[in-house]
Amino acid sequence: MTNEEISFPVINQELCKGCKRCIIGCPQHVILFSEHMNDAGYQYAYYSGDGCTGCKDCYFTCPEPLALEVHQYKKTINDKVGKMIKAKVTNKGGN
Repeated sequence: MTNEEISFPVINQELCKGCKRCIIGCPQHVILFSEHMNDAGYQYAYYSGDGCTGCKDCYFTCPEPLALEVHQYKKTINDKVGKMIKAKVTNKGGN
């Protein structure tokens, strides 16, 4: 089995004050500026949904505590070799 790393920013729309630092700091240009406003009256940033590499530049440029997080996890991809290994382990050697 092989692992694929999945990364994405999570932006708390109610804590975002629309300073655009995360948008400017994102080298992949995957954070966008909303046309809508949050309850505090600020336009907020949001993730476009695809293209994050997990560099965390947006996180480190955000001045607002807890407004932005970057989540990363490994997704296991089933391939032929991975399936054979799993079958061998399940059958205790295949005999």
